[in-house]
Amino acid sequence: MSLQDCLKKAVDENLLSDDDAKKLGREFDKLRRRHASASEVTADAEAKKALAEMLRAQSAHQKRKAKLSIKSINRLAADLGSHRNARGEFDVGEAALDKLEHFGSSGFASVAGRQRTIIGMAHARMEDALYHFRRSALLGDTARHNKADLDNVLRESFGEDTGDAAAKHFAKVWNETADWLRQRFNAAGGAIGRLENWGLPQHHDARALRKMGLEKWKQDITPLLDVARMKHPLTGKTVDPEDLDDVLTDIWTNIATEGWNKMEPKRQPFGRGALANQHGEHRFLVFRNADSWLEYQRQYGGGGDAFGAMMGHINMMARDISAMEILGPNPNGTIEWLKQAVTKQAAEKAAGRPARFAGKPEGALDRAKGINRKIDAVWGSIRGTLQTPVSGKWASGMAAARSLITASVLGSATISAISDIGTTMISRKFAGMNARGVLSDVIKAMGKQTRQEAIASGLILDNAMHVFHAQARYVGTLDGPGWSSFIADRVLTYSGLTPWTQAGRHAFGLAFMRTVAENAGKGYDALPTALRDTMRRYGLTETDWNLIRKTKRHDMGGATIIRPNEMFDSGDNRLSERYLEMIQSETEFAIPSGSHRSRVALLDQNQPGTFIGEVLRSFAQFKSFGAVFMLLHGARTHRMLVGDNPAKGAAYAGSLLISTTLFGGLAYQLKQMAAGRDPQDMSDPAFWGAAMLQGGGLGIYGDFLFSNVNRYGGGFSTTLAGPVVERANNLWNLTGGNAIQLASGEDTKFGRELNRFLRSNTPGSTIWYWRLAWERILFDQMQYLMDPEANKAFKRKQRFYEREFGQEFWWKPGEMRPERGPDVGAAAGGGG
Repeated sequence: MSLQDCLKKAVDENLLSDDDAKKLGREFDKLRRRHASASEVTADAEAKKALAEMLRAQSAHQKRKAKLSIKSINRLAADLGSHRNARGEFDVGEAALDKLEHFGSSGFASVAGRQRTIIGMAHARMEDALYHFRRSALLGDTARHNKADLDNVLRESFGEDTGDAAAKHFAKVWNETADWLRQRFNAAGGAIGRLENWGLPQHHDARALRKMGLEKWKQDITPLLDVARMKHPLTGKTVDPEDLDDVLTDIWTNIATEGWNKMEPKRQPFGRGALANQHGEHRFLVFRNADSWLEYQRQYGGGGDAFGAMMGHINMMARDISAMEILGPNPNGTIEWLKQAVTKQAAEKAAGRPARFAGKPEGALDRAKGINRKIDAVWGSIRGTLQTPVSGKWASGMAAARSLITASVLGSATISAISDIGTTMISRKFAGMNARGVLSDVIKAMGKQTRQEAIASGLILDNAMHVFHAQARYVGTLDGPGWSSFIADRVLTYSGLTPWTQAGRHAFGLAFMRTVAENAGKGYDALPTALRDTMRRYGLTETDWNLIRKTKRHDMGGATIIRPNEMFDSGDNRLSERYLEMIQSETEFAIPSGSHRSRVALLDQNQPGTFIGEVLRSFAQFKSFGAVFMLLHGARTHRMLVGDNPAKGAAYAGSLLISTTLFGGLAYQLKQMAAGRDPQDMSDPAFWGAAMLQGGGLGIYGDFLFSNVNRYGGGFSTTLAGPVVERANNLWNLTGGNAIQLASGEDTKFGRELNRFLRSNTPGSTIWYWRLAWERILFDQMQYLMDPEANKAFKRKQRFYEREFGQEFWWKPGEMRPERGPDVGAAAGGGG
């Protein structure tokens, strides 16, 4: 009986689906054509033999994944069953969300937490390379230190001997790190074969692929590939030209039509893309040499940044490994299982009509639908689909606008970040650490040696984690065209916000490791209560502590710390990574930066490139800090207040409020003086309301406690809608509004409005240490030339601030130099 007859019979007897039978038939035909020169009998026999070998390999792989899936489901079921919310109630919905991301609210590892620890461990392995190729303080990623050396590292990675010992070392470090990630991926259920002199992964610019089209892309990439070294990940067999054409088509389709971040393994055993889908194309596509890799990157990868390709590969592998280790080999299937578990619990609650849902049995099911929607949104954020644009051009344009606004507005955000000292003190005390010496630790962490120590300890280097898509505090991802994100990134770096944030995060992590080392001589029960409670929140038991305290201590030049990468691991315990996850998660409380759950709270499931998605991104701009602050500290306070320690919760909330308000008040006054005004009178109750909002990252809304307009002259509705809407409104007033006024014979005041628009939309103009001189010497003098009533406008501005805020200017608008210094006594209601 021929194979086709066998397949038809299997379909007729419902032993095989028609789709699978067709896939097997196509695979058999391709294998048979490889032996076309032999006799028909021989060709059939060889094709059947090769197909059987492929089926056996696929079957073995599927069995291993099935075992891992069962193991992961059992572990998940145990975690969900043991989880209790702050009230002590069995809450599957909360547990399911915590499996994706949590900050000390559950004793088990989360996907987002594991992802951060894997990135941190990878950075620790490559610490000397990260320092050697650190980005320029002046030009960022575009002028990386020792950038010329990257060419030799690339060639060494492809097996070329350059004679450069340093390049050989860095290539070895990269290859070892990449192989460590490969082995973890395989252990979690993947199938990536080992390949000597593999080289580097590829970065694909989806816009470039779409622009050139499928056929042109295949024509360009095929001559650059070493097809003889491209193997099936399960059987190790060489790919033939027909296989290659099918797989390239699938790779292009996934990248060009769905976006790089959205590409998901389809897990089908045969058919188009089967080889690439084992883990994208990163290990499947093998380039002939370094020159071929560079040629492809120049055409389709955004310029051939070897360092960026390495860091992007670490991020991608960490994302996939963490998902598979926590959720099993088929994470998407596990997400559906979690949602079904949430619905099942809700149905049982609804049927029992508990008091919580009295009078409305369907209330539990409605809540379950909301939780399941949130699970989808958080999972989409972790996987990257939430950031995948629906319309690339529309999303790119809007992202560019947001980046330029960031560069024009956040130059003084470093002053706002002073409140980090307060949140760090509170977070240190809560975690069982010494709350003193925060500022000195941050200043030390800005130095070269301490920064290197932090990275070698598994504390993430943020600017290495975000190369292709810069990440900005108070903003989120700086996406869009490279030029716009570069401008925003440079402004935030020059202003000091980026280095301050990185140093603060490193300082907290190192202080935590120092605290652990200082207490290593104590038994678990003898530990400070706060430190022991922190470890319990992350599931670290007495047994774990006894292993932690045995770890060899690392001398950091006067201080000793216990680093996770030197810690003893036992089996699947992954103690070092749970230890590092605890440290990294607690760091978020000290230096709130961002989280998936706070992001979806603002954006839900709306992707960029859609109308609602872009409207929400405008609304969310500059509100991300406030959202993550409330999510972290609000949730922590809530758990204590409704749990078994309301007094501690009240004390925590009070301490946090006082601390952030005091430091927020300091930041608020410094901003007033940086803008040329005397400090505000602190005896005014409205001042403390503004200070409280400033400490929580919502300082601009404090302006409305004094006036019906903000510091930039915008109203509450446009401020709430976001800076994109506010700028669009200003642009309309400048163009269409003035045209209407001109047509009706009114005075347009075009020069004044143009000057105001340029002031608020010039990148870098608000950097705190030159902002005032920039305004007075450039824009004020320009206004004299553009506005015949400039002097009256400047006087009105002075009267406005005196009337609405009770402030005078120490450097008056329109003046080329100040007539005096800031009147600090005005803060106490005095002054002279």
